[in-house]
Amino acid sequence: MEILLVKLKKNEDLRQTLSAIRKILKEDGSTADIFLRDKEALRALAESLNSEDAKTRKSAALLIGELGLAGVDEYRKKLLEAYENETTLFVRESYLKALAEGREKLTADEREELSERLSYIDDHEFSDADLKHIIAERKALVSLVGEGEREAAIFKEPENLPVLMVPAKGFYEPLKKALSDRGIINGFSSIGVLLRGSDYLRVKDLRIYDHLKYLIPGDFSLTAETLNDEIENSLILPTIDKLYKGNVSVRVYLHQSGEKNANLIKRLSGELIRLSGGKLLNEAPYDAELHFYRKKSGGYSLFIRPLTDDRRFLYDINRLSTSMQPVKAAVMAAMINDYIESYARVIDLFAGNGTLLMERDEALKTKVMFAVDTSEEAVKAGRENAKAKGRSVNFVHRSAFTFDSEEPFDEIISELPDLYEKNSTDRSEFFEKLGAETKKILRRGGKAFYLTSEGNEIKAMIRKTDGIDFLNEMQFDEKRSIFILEKKV
Repeated sequence: MEILLVKLKKNEDLRQTLSAIRKILKEDGSTADIFLRDKEALRALAESLNSEDAKTRKSAALLIGELGLAGVDEYRKKLLEAYENETTLFVRESYLKALAEGREKLTADEREELSERLSYIDDHEFSDADLKHIIAERKALVSLVGEGEREAAIFKEPENLPVLMVPAKGFYEPLKKALSDRGIINGFSSIGVLLRGSDYLRVKDLRIYDHLKYLIPGDFSLTAETLNDEIENSLILPTIDKLYKGNVSVRVYLHQSGEKNANLIKRLSGELIRLSGGKLLNEAPYDAELHFYRKKSGGYSLFIRPLTDDRRFLYDINRLSTSMQPVKAAVMAAMINDYIESYARVIDLFAGNGTLLMERDEALKTKVMFAVDTSEEAVKAGRENAKAKGRSVNFVHRSAFTFDSEEPFDEIISELPDLYEKNSTDRSEFFEKLGAETKKILRRGGKAFYLTSEGNEIKAMIRKTDGIDFLNEMQFDEKRSIFILEKKV
C-alpha cells in the first residue's frame, strides 16, 4: 500500500494505481488506515476527481466511498460537485455509489438537487446508446433519495384479461385432468393453461395450481432499437395502472432458450420504471413479476404475476421445514377425490401442522378431524392455523402408534415420514406398527391414503396385515405414490 500511495502522490499511472489500491482494500480492509493517515495521499485522491481520464475519475470516486470519506463534508461536496460537472455518462453512477456510503450526511438542499436530477431523467427521452448508463444512474439516485413515499399496492382482479393457470412443478397432469373434467379442452401449453373469460370463472375455485399470470395485450420484439417505443406505446403501463392502485414494485423475467440476457433484463426493468412516472418501483418487497416469454413465431408475449392476491391458503401462517406445501396437499386431496366420503371422520397420523387435513376438508367436508404428531412445535403451529381457517381440528401430541380412539375413523390420510436414513430392520418395524394401527383405528370399509416412496414396504405391510386390502397406487411425484388401502374386516 505504501508504494502505491507514493505513486498516487506522484500522479504516476494514475488509473492503474487507483485500481490496485482498491483491489488491496478489498483483500485487506485494515490497509485503509494507512491511506487515511496519509494527508498528502488523500489530497491527491481528491484531485483525481478532476482527471481528464474518465475511468480514473470513476475509480477515484468509488475509492472515496470505499474509504468511508463520503460522510466527511469536504469529500461529500467534492463528489457532488464532480457529479454535477460530469459529462461522461458511465462515470456518473460512481459518484452516487460513493455518496451512498455517507447518505445520512446529505443536507436537505443536496437531496433536493439529486431529486431534481431524478425527475429530469423520468421526464426526458434518451438514445439507446445512453439508456444503459441512464438507468444505472437512476437506480443509484433512488438508493440515495428514494422514489418518494410509497403508496401500498392494491390489486384488483381483472374481468377481461386471459389468465395463465400455471401448474405446480411436476403436477401438470392433475391440473389438466381437473380442467378437462370441467370442460376445458383448449389453451394447454408447456408453461400452463391459458383460460379466457367465462372459462376462468368456471374454474377459479380450483386449489391445485401453483399461481396465476395475466396476459398483457401486445407483441414485443424487445430489440435495442424498439425497446423504448414498445414500452411507451404499449398497453403495459396502462394495464398495470388498471390492475393496481398505488405504487407497484416489480421484477422482470425473460424466458427464452439459450443464454439469459442479463443486460436486456436490466434495461427492460429500468425503462419500465423510468417511464412509469413513479408508478413502478424495483425494490423488495415485490408486488408483482413481469414475465416475457419468447414465442416460436418470434417476438415475446407478456404476463404479469401478482404476488399478493392469492387467498387460497391464508390459513398457512405457521410452517415448519417439514410441513407439506398447501398446493401439494390440495393436489393429493384432488387425486383421491373418487375414494373419499363427505362428513367422514378423518385422521392424519403424521399431521405436522395439519395442512393435508385442511385440504382434505376443502375437497369434501369432514365431520371430525384428528391430527397426531410427536412434535410439540408442529401441534402448536397446527392449532393456530386451524383457528385462522375457522376449522375444528383435534390436535394430539402423541406418537401415531400409541393413539387410540373409542370411535373408529372412516379415513386415514398421511404423508409418511422420510425413512431414508433408517436401516431395513427399522423400516420393517415401522410398517409393521403402521399396519397394526391402520387396522385398529379404521372402521370396516374405511380407507387409508398413504403418500410414500416406500412402495415395497407398503405392499409387504398389506400382505402381513390381515384384513387390510390394496385398492390402488397413484403416482404422485417422481419418487412417491399414494397407496390406497381398505379395511375389510
